[in-house]
Amino acid sequence: MWPLAACAATLVAMRYGPRGIFALIVIVATGASAAGAAAQGPAQAPRGLSLGESGESLESEELRDLRIAEETLFGDRRPLIDAAGTPWGILGTPPSSLTSDTPSQRPTAPASASPDLAWLSGLSLPDIPIRWDDQVVRYLEFYKDNPRGHALMAAWLRRERRWGPMVRGRLRALSLPEDLSYLAMIESGYDPTARSHASAVGMWQFVRATGEEYGLAVDHWVDERRDPEESTDAGARYLDHLYRRFGSWELAFAAYNMGYGALLRSMRKYNTNDYWVLTQLEAGLPFETTFYVAKVMACAIVGRNPERFGFEDIEGEPLAFDRVDVPGGATVPQVARAAGVETELVAELNPSFRRNRVPPGDTRSVRIPAGTSERFTRAWTRTRPRNPAHRPYVVRFGETLSGVATRFRTSSSALRTTNELGDDQRVGPGFRLMVPAVAERTTSTDERPVIAVPDDLTAPEGRRRVFYRTTGAETATEVARFFRVSADELRRWNHVDGRATLPRGLVLQIFAPPEVDLGRALVINEDDVRVMTVGSEEFFDYHEANRGRVRFRYTVRAGDTLTAIGRRFELSVGSIARINRFARNTNIQAGQHIIVYTARERAPAAAVRAFDGRLAAQAAARGEALPGGDAEDSEEAENSADATVARAEGASTEESERGDAADSADPAAEGSPEAGVAEPTQEPTQEPTQEPAADADDAAPADEPGAAPTASLT
Repeated sequence: MWPLAACAATLVAMRYGPRGIFALIVIVATGASAAGAAAQGPAQAPRGLSLGESGESLESEELRDLRIAEETLFGDRRPLIDAAGTPWGILGTPPSSLTSDTPSQRPTAPASASPDLAWLSGLSLPDIPIRWDDQVVRYLEFYKDNPRGHALMAAWLRRERRWGPMVRGRLRALSLPEDLSYLAMIESGYDPTARSHASAVGMWQFVRATGEEYGLAVDHWVDERRDPEESTDAGARYLDHLYRRFGSWELAFAAYNMGYGALLRSMRKYNTNDYWVLTQLEAGLPFETTFYVAKVMACAIVGRNPERFGFEDIEGEPLAFDRVDVPGGATVPQVARAAGVETELVAELNPSFRRNRVPPGDTRSVRIPAGTSERFTRAWTRTRPRNPAHRPYVVRFGETLSGVATRFRTSSSALRTTNELGDDQRVGPGFRLMVPAVAERTTSTDERPVIAVPDDLTAPEGRRRVFYRTTGAETATEVARFFRVSADELRRWNHVDGRATLPRGLVLQIFAPPEVDLGRALVINEDDVRVMTVGSEEFFDYHEANRGRVRFRYTVRAGDTLTAIGRRFELSVGSIARINRFARNTNIQAGQHIIVYTARERAPAAAVRAFDGRLAAQAAARGEALPGGDAEDSEEAENSADATVARAEGASTEESERGDAADSADPAAEGSPEAGVAEPTQEPTQEPTQEPAADADDAAPADEPGAAPTASLT
């Protein structure tokens, strides 16, 4: 550690004097731990299966150490114009044997600021533009003379021997400069598993959004930013895109580092398209970007002239491998056993695999060590399970992990273990799971599910009506986005507030446009449900019939109170008030109609007959078979039901009057079905503080209506 510091101090003192030495001391002190670990040799990021919880390696120590060195080399940036009025950063005339894209007309710095460039004579130049900026020379000196810089470059060149031929070949295929490959060197040190502090990943250090934009898949199973070949193709296309936009490789490199939009804003702010001018302006570019282009140029020069910088003995051969097609979901150990090699070798050749498994899905091309493909083919045919234990399954929108577990006869915890899912990890639509290879459990019912909708809407032209049951994990915005409808449409088709959460179990009516792939969602088809309008007579009749109750309109008699009516029909005052949407202490009047729910045996006979008649008429209207009859008799049944309702409505007033007489003349008669439950003939007008215990209506508000009906007898 300290010999390294001494060497660095010597270099800094030559350049900056005492102020630079002080800066070096601060940097060395803060980076002592990292540098101490690195002194034992070039750091290697974990590869293959040696991954953290995220499935990605941490930032390599060598890249971290380089940042520290760069702060030392370039932390003391001077302004565009120094005290003498001379632009800083451009060296004196380079040796005549060198060529570059440096403008021929340029100012000459003072002699004291111009180091001897004779040692640069005779270099082979890269196929990218080279400008002999002071930063470029500093990097060259760092890689040539600084022990740590020399060690870093040696490690990078060893990896370059491994991956460089592949990278250059792909760049050449796209008619791009081959020495763009050195951008991968400075981004990751040619490490496919490298991860930056900013969560950029892979040899070309793509952040997730940019990687996906250029075709690199990133999900639970695979991260193609870590695939050397796929990421190189994406990196080459990205660089070509930036070059076409800016027309300059310097600006393309800068945009690759800091982002296209950020660079464009800076160019507009300072009214210049000269990268080198931007590097020297206050706040012109991020600190790292001010020397990023120089670093690319310096690495390319070293790579073209390794012997001139002391790297004559770098060993390494291009990575060789075979490719075999493997079905998605196969485990890495299975592939390795078939190839007759260690699991770690297969994992290292396929760094994009984030789990111990070939990503589920279609057959995938997998790299195995060179010369093992024939053995693999023979062994795979012989050893591959005839009946695999698991198979891939793509989760649909609206499915939950527990729902998938039930469908495939397993448990949520077993699925989490098989798929290496965290306890709190959410499984969303499109997620590929490995599920047991068993017959799927299906749920069948003789009765279609009933769904309540605001209105009997007609499907917009060209749309298909489906129904989606919420899981409690999605928002209205997410539902609208998936089905490609607007939030206003979703709100209009359903009684939902887009600002509130969607609880589990709501069923949303959706008119989906034809471009929506409904196979990717868990939806119910219109033909498989029974649709009712919320608040309709049919809606209330259905729910009360399911509870074994009758819903009817009761005419208040003289002397009735809410308490007395509640006792007669086994309802609490609170339930009556809630059903009829009035206060508990409301004074009811003789002749007033209120809605009552009660058991069949407590309801007046005429009310029961009318209720059953309506149910029969509703079934006939749907074309369903009536209880005890056939579907072809539905028209006759509907006519009969209409007659029953008419008779019941005509008898309702008469029945109420008979009930009044029975209550007055013979209390024993109150036990008859016609008269209902006995109640005293004289009661106070209202007893708001006395009522029977609350019944099930108070405990199950979801089953009660929000509006009173308008039928005369229901």
